[in-house]
Amino acid sequence: MCAQKTLKLLILLTFLAFVAGCDMDDLFPSAGHYKVNILINDVSLDDCSFIRFDDIIRPYFDESVSEDPDVTGLMVYFRDSAGSTVGWRVTYCLNQEDSTAGNERIISVKNLDGELPSFPLPNNIPMDRYTIVTQVMSDNNVLQRTEKTIYYLNRTVFLYEGININLPGITDSAQLIPKEAVVLLEAKMEFNALIDPYIIWYDGKNKISEGKFSDGAAQLFWKAPDQSGFFSVKAEVFPANNFEGLSGYQKEASLVVTSIPVNMHLVSSNIADLLSWYTFEGNLNDSKMINSPDRSLISVSKSSQKWLSVNGTYGVVTGSENIIKLPKMPIPNRRINNWQTLFRFKPISNGVIMAVEFDSANDTYLYLSIMNNELSLTLTSPAQTVSQRMDLSSVYNDFYQSTSFITAGVSFSFEPNMISAQINILGDIISAELNIKPISVSAELTEAFQISLGFKNKEDESEGFKYSEEFNMLWDEFALYFSPPMEVLAADIKSSSIVIEEEISLE
Repeated sequence: MCAQKTLKLLILLTFLAFVAGCDMDDLFPSAGHYKVNILINDVSLDDCSFIRFDDIIRPYFDESVSEDPDVTGLMVYFRDSAGSTVGWRVTYCLNQEDSTAGNERIISVKNLDGELPSFPLPNNIPMDRYTIVTQVMSDNNVLQRTEKTIYYLNRTVFLYEGININLPGITDSAQLIPKEAVVLLEAKMEFNALIDPYIIWYDGKNKISEGKFSDGAAQLFWKAPDQSGFFSVKAEVFPANNFEGLSGYQKEASLVVTSIPVNMHLVSSNIADLLSWYTFEGNLNDSKMINSPDRSLISVSKSSQKWLSVNGTYGVVTGSENIIKLPKMPIPNRRINNWQTLFRFKPISNGVIMAVEFDSANDTYLYLSIMNNELSLTLTSPAQTVSQRMDLSSVYNDFYQSTSFITAGVSFSFEPNMISAQINILGDIISAELNIKPISVSAELTEAFQISLGFKNKEDESEGFKYSEEFNMLWDEFALYFSPPMEVLAADIKSSSIVIEEEISLE
């Protein structure tokens, strides 16, 4: 019995010796029931964990402590990832006068309830994760300690404007979304090069996508369900990917799915002569042959495909560094073959926007280019180069600043020893009637051809030529017909009144 009592006494003495050598803060860091919070510019730290150099930080008690005789003060300080205190250790105190000693500061208050004086931010600390520590004090004793993670932005710009809703095709309103349409949602942010924001997307409470801004995570393709109604998607953004313990900026998009038919596209899949139809609804699939992978567009670029929004709609972006190709198209063994492309696009910068390469034609090509509000169609063969140019400045003061899309097409045909082509502009944007003679070059009849959206000449590359822009075209829709679709071309086919043709002999 005596041995048992002696053992218990030794255990008690050992524990008391251990406690005497320890900081009570470390033993009981979060005991108690006091609810302490932080306001950042009148927004709770629980709702957003980011702090800038000029923010106003005010600690406060959620519930009154004026009737609690044990509470005499509240200490607040910053701690870095290594656990060291940075900046001031400020105590809002009832029983002492204002004083400063080293990094310790006492601010005298008459009452700990309500709004306390602002906490002075540490000077010249780098952008990083920190912890705000609050300690409820009873004289020199800590009654409770609370820690909350924050991200200090310093002077770095990081703003979250909201979520933009963009539909494929041209619609009157992005607020009404047809059933099963693929919508492009974009978290619109403003930030500088010091950070790479991290974005998390939620459908209700379910996380549906996340990643870095540099990896394209600010864009989300959302497919509308096959039922009408109201839906919402939320995006939460952080200044870095180490977001554990932080509360990000949150914005929500309300999506209205309707059963009302919406005319979104130039054509439909039931036109008999339609061979390929790409609507760029978040993918490069052929919408006419949706289950045929060999009919999908082929991305030449090693990086992921780029998508861009404008004026409530979106499309795929192409250029010298972002080329996509249609599958090769064999040419039937006929005396005359007629082909028609029909597309809707928005120019971004100058350059070749489309090319057609003809097999077994001795380096014969078709190029569609844009240069300073002018469309240029060029046929080139070993014998000659012929161009057809269309000046659209009378209706577009500046292609690249306009939010409007252009509906156009290129028709081309094969005859024995000859290839012909011409530009077509469709729609209501131009009032003059289209009356353009096709251009032609002498060439051998080809076996097949392949269309490219975006272009880089390998010969130019080998000679060190640098293309000025990575992207120069936004495609909203692209269709290929075996013969000109008369039901489409018989509609309002119009063009500018100024068309220039020129021929350069290479012989």
